Amino acid sequence: MNEAALAELSRVLYSPVTLLLYAAAAFLYLYALTTKVGRREDGPARGRRAELAGLVVASLGIGAHLAHEVTRGLAQGRLPLGNMFEFTSMMALVGVVVGLGYLQFVRKRPELNGFVLMAGTLVLASALLVYSDPGPLMPILDTWWRTFHVTVIVIAAGIFTAGFVFNSLQLMRDLAEQRVADARSRTTVGSTVGAAYIGDLRAGSDAEAGTETDAAASAETDAVGERVAPDAADAPDGDPDAQTADDEAAYRRALRGALSPWRLALGTFLGTSTVSWVFLATPTLEFATGVQRFLIVNLAMVAVALIARWFVPMLPAAATLDGLAYRTIALGFFAWTFGVIAGAMWAEQSWGRFWGWDPKETASFLTWIAYAAYLHARATRGTRGRGAAWIGILSFAVLMFTYYAVNLVFVGLHSYAGL
Repeated sequence: MNEAALAELSRVLYSPVTLLLYAAAAFLYLYALTTKVGRREDGPARGRRAELAGLVVASLGIGAHLAHEVTRGLAQGRLPLGNMFEFTSMMALVGVVVGLGYLQFVRKRPELNGFVLMAGTLVLASALLVYSDPGPLMPILDTWWRTFHVTVIVIAAGIFTAGFVFNSLQLMRDLAEQRVADARSRTTVGSTVGAAYIGDLRAGSDAEAGTETDAAASAETDAVGERVAPDAADAPDGDPDAQTADDEAAYRRALRGALSPWRLALGTFLGTSTVSWVFLATPTLEFATGVQRFLIVNLAMVAVALIARWFVPMLPAAATLDGLAYRTIALGFFAWTFGVIAGAMWAEQSWGRFWGWDPKETASFLTWIAYAAYLHARATRGTRGRGAAWIGILSFAVLMFTYYAVNLVFVGLHSYAGL
């Protein structure tokens, strides 16, 4: 195949093939989550089948994504990490692979894979907003240090994206738990609704051994009140199972109702605007095009947030999500640190100095500071939970500012090639 044919094949593998496969896998995993929580007796079996189908489709999506990267690299004769589209595509691939691998094989939490794949689909789609055809690198970029630096940075960014997903889910779950607990403390004492049936809401927890499971259960029990066993004499027709099912359903409805969809939509829109404004300010974009991209990004994030809200009652305990976010971000921080150091080495080779406070260098350092603050806060017991989740989300906003604003708006030594 010639270069033009390889470029076209690469484009098709990216969109629609990989996009559709990731979206389909996300749907299968989310469907599995709905069948495993609060459904009839055959729900868990149906959920496991859906999870298996989701794993197969996700693996096909990863294969198609890898094929895209390979064919694009062959079409231009270089590693596909030379512009914003290629960086975003690789960031999505790393986020999906690391997120699925960690949840599926390390933490044994496949019920959360749908959220990772949903985020991967969103990142893939966002890359199309900065799409560029395959082409050669500028001579200054064609060095070994570029390959090492950009590869490590894109790995870190992909891992941070997975961490952002866990932080967001943790924040929503923790807020819902706290509001339900506050409402129950004002209206009832010793109710069986909610805390007595938290085990139902941690699908797959039997596969996770160790003290963290107990700690998560304990933390959630503290959040919503004491465990009180249902009294069979109070159940309809003396059937405790009927009372248990009613209480489980009531608690899930209360968790979902604790999060206002309008406030969530408005907060997500405004929060996303702290980064997406760059499309309005990009000098190379017409105003109408900038507005379109601004609205596309913001409304897509609102839609994803509202979908996540519906699944909040089916999520694991907030303490469990807190642990997932912390371990993921710690790994990403390790990679980001090495990436920044490699960038300084590359700067010395290209410009004769290690550090010059260029806009990209400054923003990269601020990202490092933000995630260092998250890890420090998370390691401090008094800042765990919702406070740490907010710091993690703000750190990801700094990362996205570093990526989009510095590349598209500010002018510096890193302005070439969109990197």
